[in-house]
Amino acid sequence: MSTRTVESGASASGQEPRNEPLSEICAEIAAAVRRTWGRGPVRTTAHWAGPDILVVMLADGHTDQERTLLRSGRADLLRRGRRALQEILEDEMKAIVQGATGRRVATTLGATRVDPDLSAEIFLLADGPPDPSARPSPARVRADASATRRQAVPVRARARAAGHANDGPAERPAAAS
Repeated sequence: MSTRTVESGASASGQEPRNEPLSEICAEIAAAVRRTWGRGPVRTTAHWAGPDILVVMLADGHTDQERTLLRSGRADLLRRGRRALQEILEDEMKAIVQGATGRRVATTLGATRVDPDLSAEIFLLADGPPDPSARPSPARVRADASATRRQAVPVRARARAAGHANDGPAERPAAAS
């Protein structure tokens, strides 16, 4: 089975209309992490891994306290804290993805690495509209995210969205599994 990872400018079918939802997802998830944890990731990217799987990568988001834990050999505490953060934010992140894609999120998976500082949120999307009860408070999610949207979207994604960047082909084959 062949799976492709697609840069945030194109869908799995190679069409362009998904850029805006992916940029919105990146901005809002980064803002939610920043608001909840006190510091957000430096870089957030979203990639389609097929028609129903969305992968959001959050890079370089360790707080000063987490760096202290790492230097002290307490990576276990850092990972437990990150797992707790993922659980706390799960419903809000599902709501963000559902709102941006117009599709229901069937389930999520999350993983964190401490070296390199990287987290992944994987969303399995189901057919049909999002479940309205899964969106905790849409007005708050949108209002909070829009206040920090510009800071959360990577510079390259903003330039690409504005039509000022051409950093290569939109699609690349995934590494063989």
